[in-house]
Amino acid sequence: MKVQGIIFRLFIFLLATSTISVKAQEDWRNIDWGEFIVRFGLSYVAPNDAGTSLKYRVLQQWDLYNSTWEIDTAQTWQISGVWRPSDRLGFELMHINSAAYDVTLDNFTGNPGSSQIQLGDFKVSTTLAFANWYFLDPSYFFRPYLGAGINYTDYHTVSISRQFDEYLMDSGMSVAPGSLNMGHSWDWALQGGIDFNLDFRQFRYPLLINLAALYYLSDTDPTVNFPTELGSDRLYAHFDYNPWIINVGIGTKF
Repeated sequence: MKVQGIIFRLFIFLLATSTISVKAQEDWRNIDWGEFIVRFGLSYVAPNDAGTSLKYRVLQQWDLYNSTWEIDTAQTWQISGVWRPSDRLGFELMHINSAAYDVTLDNFTGNPGSSQIQLGDFKVSTTLAFANWYFLDPSYFFRPYLGAGINYTDYHTVSISRQFDEYLMDSGMSVAPGSLNMGHSWDWALQGGIDFNLDFRQFRYPLLINLAALYYLSDTDPTVNFPTELGSDRLYAHFDYNPWIINVGIGTKF
């Protein structure tokens, strides 16, 4: 009888536990998780490109004195995802992929008849996280928002130009080709944008058109490393990327 009682109590306990588990699972499925948005689009990137001249740690190379970094604008693609737990608040994760740049040193005096020299090239990939505030409720055709957050910027696929390598060797600074190094950075970011809601009945999920403007801070300390007769040496600078970005994207929400 004691054994049967223990078995009966164990059966009741397991039955109650499974019932609670099923009920909890049903409650989890009924939770309103808000709205999710996925976007894909194009980015136009306009860097600030404020860079100090390349120099030794202590002394300045005369040909590079007062030289400045010059880089053009770039176009690339971006992808983002937004979770809106409420009508007005959203959390966004965005990736802007591999904007490519060629670097020219202006005010360079080492080439007779020319004030410029090609330094090299690099690519920039940036991942951003924003908290966005939406000013209108979901019933409106367009929904403006402002966001603030952080960015991680990676300077990669970096290479020095053949022209600058030749300058290093012809000037006697280097005995062999050198390398350009850039690094990465963390800093803050801001954005403002508008989502246009296009709800076509023939589509299962509504279509979104997004326009956004972003600005974020990013700086790094580039170096040019090269071998010498006594070992190795380097030139260094400080580069402020700090771009303005215009995003145009298309997406959906669910």
